[in-house]
Order: sequence, then C-alpha cells, then structure tokens
Amino acid sequence: MSPVGPGNGPRIPESPLRLAAIAVGGSLGTVARYAIDRSVVPPPLGFPWATFTVNVAGSFVLGMIVTLVVERWPPTRFVRPFAAIGFCGGFTTFSTLAVEATQRVQHGRPGPAVVYVTASLVAGLLAATLGMTLARGRLLPVPRDRPVPDPDDLGSLSAAVPDEAAP
Repeated sequence: MSPVGPGNGPRIPESPLRLAAIAVGGSLGTVARYAIDRSVVPPPLGFPWATFTVNVAGSFVLGMIVTLVVERWPPTRFVRPFAAIGFCGGFTTFSTLAVEATQRVQHGRPGPAVVYVTASLVAGLLAATLGMTLARGRLLPVPRDRPVPDPDDLGSLSAAVPDEAAP
C-alpha cells in the first residue's frame, strides 16, 4: 500500500539525495543563523536585531532563489531543496520571532513587540519582492499569458530515465 498524503492521493516518496541536500542546506543555514545571533547581541528586551536581520535576509534570498529556480534556470533536483528549503529554512526563524515578541509583551513592553512584528512582516515582504525582482531582471510582474509555475512542484525534477527506444 502506498503512503497517502493530503487529499487522500498517493504521495511520492522523497529521494534520499534530495533529503540529504535539504539536511546539508539546513545545517549550513542554522550555523549561519547561530553565528549572526552570537555576533549581534541586543540589550535585554531591546529590539531583536539578529532575528530581524536573518529573517529579512532570508526572505530576500528565498525570493531570489525560488524565482531563479522556477522561472529562469533549467530544471534541477537539488538547488531548490538545498538552498530554499534547507538553507533558508534553517536560516530564518518565525518561531524565534514569535517568542521574542511574546517575551516583550510579557515584560510590559507591547510597543516594541508590535514594532518588531510589524517591521519584520513589512521588511520581509519587501525583501522577498526585491529578491524576486532582481532575479527576474525587471520590475514588472510575469506576463499573464504565461502559466504561473508552482514552486512546490518537484515532480518534473526527478531523475531523467533514459529512453531505451531511442537509436
């Protein structure tokens, strides 16, 4: 019996190499986040610059990488899993943002918490948009006559099966 995913349809098992690419990228992203966290130490309950920086930088890199992989580069099985899922997933951290904002509220500092969450959301969206814009090489959106690619569709990126019928 095959594994079942959302919608009760069959789920394609992950390639061990793709999982390894995600793991290596995630490890590198986590180490990079830790290095920034150790080098940028705010005062207690001050603005959490380290988390803000990694989340905004990660949004920029993710916007750029996903756009390049989906819209510009030839299909590859490992760039998106390594860089977008692995590295950016390990580098950025929504959970730390949520904990840091909650800590500020719990210590009677709701103003800085609201500023932090709002600034993170706005700067992250702007950074992702800038990354996508730079990757496309233009400010205009993708023309409407082109289909919108699904950045999560890795099905077409499976290993090529040689055509044995070809001469």
